[in-house]
This record gives sequence, structure tokens and C-alpha cells, in this order.
Amino acid sequence: MTQAADGRIPTLHVVGDSIPQAYFRAIKAVWEQGFPMRTEYDRKNNAGTYIDPPSRDARVLIEVKDPFAQPRFPPISFCEVGVYIAEIMGAKDYRVLPFDTLAKAVHGEMDAHEWPYTYHQRLFAHPDAGGSVVDQIALAVERIADTPHSRRAVATTSVPNLDPYLQEDIPCLREVQLRCPEDANGNLMLNMNTMWRSRDLYKAWGDNLIAITFLQQTIARQIEAKTGRSVRVGSYADYSCSLHIYGQDFGAVGGDAERGLQSFFDTFDEEAFVARSLPSDIARDMLVLPQLKNLLTEREIEQWQFPPESIALIEHLIADIENGTLTV
Repeated sequence: MTQAADGRIPTLHVVGDSIPQAYFRAIKAVWEQGFPMRTEYDRKNNAGTYIDPPSRDARVLIEVKDPFAQPRFPPISFCEVGVYIAEIMGAKDYRVLPFDTLAKAVHGEMDAHEWPYTYHQRLFAHPDAGGSVVDQIALAVERIADTPHSRRAVATTSVPNLDPYLQEDIPCLREVQLRCPEDANGNLMLNMNTMWRSRDLYKAWGDNLIAITFLQQTIARQIEAKTGRSVRVGSYADYSCSLHIYGQDFGAVGGDAERGLQSFFDTFDEEAFVARSLPSDIARDMLVLPQLKNLLTEREIEQWQFPPESIALIEHLIADIENGTLTV
């Protein structure tokens, strides 16, 4: 592991043919080469002494050559991925407080039903102090439709006159860029680049990738509708300014003999990690569709207080996945 003596955070580059392969390689790279660094979430005992070791941290560029290569769903996940897909697609945007309300509440605690942002809200309805919103993805799609080779199809989640003052966490995802060159057959290939200020590698990266590349696919369909041309999903790449494995997860990743915890790398090598991943059709039927349909049960609708537009969005997602319009 990189030593802390010179204070230089390493910059790593990881490439994988699929999401599971890239995920395994990233965990291995950051575990072996990450910089030991404290985080704001490290736990302390009553005496104020840290009980978690420093995280392992690096700046990392990860490329997934084909985000829909099978198997697509990694064998470790820390959320209901169907619910997370619904959130990335906008089902929970209604929970985000209006800009003026947020500006007044920046120094206080927010109710559990009140959120400062969702990624979808910041990308598709970016807020302005004057009360207006901008659909940045719609503008990016229009730019690509007009000029497929443009480098200017970008969207940001940042709100500089609000985010620095929030007590709640500011968005980890900072920017999305669409690149849409032609392949050898003249078809458009939608490549997506994203930039993240901070990322929990072990417990978040894999679920992030499933949801954000699902969004990549839906944007490809929008460009297809605008241009009348075939648009395929191309590669995906993300750059994390801080991609880290938290010290509290070292037992799960590195093992802990005293607690009887086996190392992640004793459980998996790269081949086994990919082999135990789920293909889209099985994940669709076992995970995504049941979780989406569960959101529409009376108990979940009451718990989440879904408005009619969120219910309609989830229903459309289910229909598009069931009829094959969208692949999970």
C-alpha cells in the first residue's frame, strides 16, 4: 500500500470489459495502492479515540468498455437496485425542497422526507435562485442531435450558491458528459463520462454503475428519437477525485481473523467475481421488477408518500422493462 510519508494521493487507471470486472479491479487497485487517509465518517469511542483505521483513498479513472456486457450485476450490492434505478430516473424528485426553502434551511436539520437534491433533479431540473429550472439533459440531447461529435453536451449537479452552505452532504456526482461518435457502420454510439467528488468504492460504486448506465441507455433512446438514427450504448467512464474504501469496511475487504471475517480476496478472485455476477435477465426477474412493483404496494406508497407522477413513472419503468424497451 502507498505510504503516507510524502502526502501524495495516487492516481490510478482501471479498465474492465464489464461492470463486474471493472468493479473487482478497482477494489483490488485501491486496496493495494490507496493512500491511508482519515474521513469525516470515521467512528470514535467515548474517549474520542478513533476505532476505525484510516480509509484507503485514490484518484481513479475507471473505464467500462461495455456496461451492458453480461453478466452485468456484481455479486455484492448494498441497496435495492430496482429502487435505486427508480430514484435515478426521477421517482423521488418530489422530496427535494424548493431552492428558496433550502436556502433558508442550510444551517438546520431537514426532515427525513425533505432532501436537498437527487441526481435526477439536479440534471433534469437544475434549480436557480430565481425559481426557474433547467433540463440540462434535454439540452445535451438536442446538442448531440444537432452535432453528434460535440464535446459540449454536459450537465452539472453543482449549485455553487447553495451547496457549500448545506449541512447535509452535497452531491457526489458532479458532472455528466455525453460523447456520441459514429461507429464503422455509421451508427451513433453514446459514450458517457461522469465526474465524482467522492465515492464509496466498496459499498456504492457497483450499484451506482447499474443505475447510471441504465440512465445512459434511456438517453440513447432519446437521441435516437430526436435524430431518427440508430444509437447504441457505448463505453462508460468515470473519474472519482476520491474513490475510497472506508476503514470500517476493512474487515469485509481485508478480513479479520479475530472476528472470523474472511477477506474479500479469499472469497473472490476476478474470475470468480465475474462468474458469480448476475446476467440482466435473471437480475430483472429476481431483483429489479419485484422491487419496482413493491414500490407500488399500498404500504410503500403510503410510506414514501408518492405523488401521482411518481407512481406513473414507476409504472412506465415496469412496462418498458417488461416489454424489452429498456434493459436493466
